[in-house]
Amino acid sequence: MGIKRKTAAALSAFLLLMPAAVHAIGSGQHPDFDNVTQLSDKALEFAKEERYKEASEVLFYMSSQFGKDVANSDLADDKIRMVDMTMENTIEALGRAEETRDVKISRLTGFRLLMDALVSDHQPLWKQTEYQIMNPIKSMQLSLKKKEDQSFQEAANEFLANYNMIRPAVSMDVTEAVFDQVDRDVEYIENTRTNMISSKESREKLTSIQGDFEKLFDAKEDTSDPSLFWLIFSIGGIIFSTLFYVGWRKYKAETESEKAVEWPEE
Repeated sequence: MGIKRKTAAALSAFLLLMPAAVHAIGSGQHPDFDNVTQLSDKALEFAKEERYKEASEVLFYMSSQFGKDVANSDLADDKIRMVDMTMENTIEALGRAEETRDVKISRLTGFRLLMDALVSDHQPLWKQTEYQIMNPIKSMQLSLKKKEDQSFQEAANEFLANYNMIRPAVSMDVTEAVFDQVDRDVEYIENTRTNMISSKESREKLTSIQGDFEKLFDAKEDTSDPSLFWLIFSIGGIIFSTLFYVGWRKYKAETESEKAVEWPEE
């Protein structure tokens, strides 16, 4: 438990020291979104000092402010729901007296990563947690090979806790297909972890899961915009039609020119 607490504290400190890339996520985004990383930093600082009431007050303020900002943005509905749900769950965790300090800090760290993903154009902070995700997977693989169930379960606990922390932020940045795949991988581990130690199939599946998460951290941000796509498609169609017409006219002229030439008989 002491190791996990140190890991959580170190990760939180790392995230606070990392410079956040604060950029608008699109020309239609409200500029006040840029303040969310600073506010979520403040809430996380309060939690580390066990000032949970103050941390909750910051989140309540952010919730009301976010509702105003999102009205003037082009943020997708599913991403709005993810922000709302994560914020509500974090506030609830902070208000539970029986909840551990580690859990509260983990929830706020996850929320901090989500806010960064909301405003960052490139290299969001959640991608800096690659080691915290990939290392437990490697530990699970080693434990399966040695048939050490206890160490496997400890590595699985670490992996699941770390993934649940970054999951909201991941949903902001990658395509739906990539997100759904890693979610299915996590669900597989959750549902079969008690039997994986004795299953040869589990080793192969875990290798596949490792590959999916490597793709996740290599995946580019999902910045697709349907309206932009159709604009590109329309312009591309016009250019293609123009080039086709010019080429056809040139071909027709050359054909007519060849017909006009009288070739000598052999």
